[in-house]
Amino acid sequence: MAQLTAQEFLDTVLVPEKQSDHICWQCRFLRPVLKNSKFPPADIIGWCTKLHWPHYWCVADFNVVKKCYAFQSKR
Repeated sequence: MAQLTAQEFLDTVLVPEKQSDHICWQCRFLRPVLKNSKFPPADIIGWCTKLHWPHYWCVADFNVVKKCYAFQSKR
């Protein structure tokens, strides 16, 4: 059996509500909206835990972000 990293394990356990091609989706600092979550509005895909700390920045699918200074790939 192959060993999973902590991030790979969380990716299998925490199922996001929706998938997106947003640049933040590939960032390690994005915390996606979990499936069957009742709180967030429909257009929010997650929160960035790096920007605007300690207040998380909501990431909407319609935000156009070309690049981000805090971006770090999950892999």
